[in-house]
Amino acid sequence: MKENNLLAITYIMLGMTAFALQDTVIRLLAVDISILQVMFARSVVALILLTLFLKISKKDIILKTEFPKLSIFRTVMFILAFVFYYIGLHYLTFAEATALFFTAPFFITIFSGIFLREKIGLIRWAIIVYGFIGVLFIVSPDINSFNIYMIYPILCAAGYSANMIIIKYTSEKDNVYTQTLHVYIATIIICPIITFSGIFLDFGNSNSEVLNFLFRDWFFNDPKSLFMIFVVGVSVIFGFIFLFNAYRHGRPYIIAPFEYIFLIWAVILGWFIWSETVDLKTWAGIAIIVSAGIFILYREKVKDQNITTDQPIR
Repeated sequence: MKENNLLAITYIMLGMTAFALQDTVIRLLAVDISILQVMFARSVVALILLTLFLKISKKDIILKTEFPKLSIFRTVMFILAFVFYYIGLHYLTFAEATALFFTAPFFITIFSGIFLREKIGLIRWAIIVYGFIGVLFIVSPDINSFNIYMIYPILCAAGYSANMIIIKYTSEKDNVYTQTLHVYIATIIICPIITFSGIFLDFGNSNSEVLNFLFRDWFFNDPKSLFMIFVVGVSVIFGFIFLFNAYRHGRPYIIAPFEYIFLIWAVILGWFIWSETVDLKTWAGIAIIVSAGIFILYREKVKDQNITTDQPIR
């Protein structure tokens, strides 16, 4: 396909805007609705829309994988990672949760060195350390002020990054649509199982805020909530299609930095909808994380490697 970096940048900005809309609506829904129900219903909508897109585009719908065990492990890990993220998103400000998730490029680089034997030079290791200093600015690891919920987006980033490492390996034989369909199908199966298991064990009435947040009863009799869930499903499909096309049309090291527009949306939407403000220390942490992430992309270009840039961040 002919390279068009300007078109690719447009796609990446539209994709991250779609994902910002998705997370905004999910955050609004999570006040009253089980996040597992939201993830289940989102996947139903997204699965239907993606199937229609593949049919209209006359692309083959392939469910068979050449890596069945890895695919099962990857999809389960992906689902659990984003359960962690949505827990953090519920209890933190939008900007904090998003900034901590954007530590994913650091984890991808680390895991690439460990599991894929990619050569990671001293400069990139120094950048990773620098990036995690930005994390410390945000989380304030002081015994009196530390917020335990800040761990959840970081756990999501680590799980998501491990997922990307597996995709880097399985993409040699499984296409991106197949791997995306696997995630939606697995979510539709796993979320009810987790919910019913939690209800059976009475986790919803525990003393844990997180368990009470996760194991709420499901209900589908509120038209407003159903419409919002539909918006979430549409957003995730548009986000996926925009990001996929961005990485098809443009050079990864050029377009990947524009994924950080998500952070700008998180700050704006957090302020506009929830009146959240970002203090100077958090701004400093965000600046360090973003600059470290962009510099890692630059070093990959210098070394002619694609570690963090050959897969989109979401």
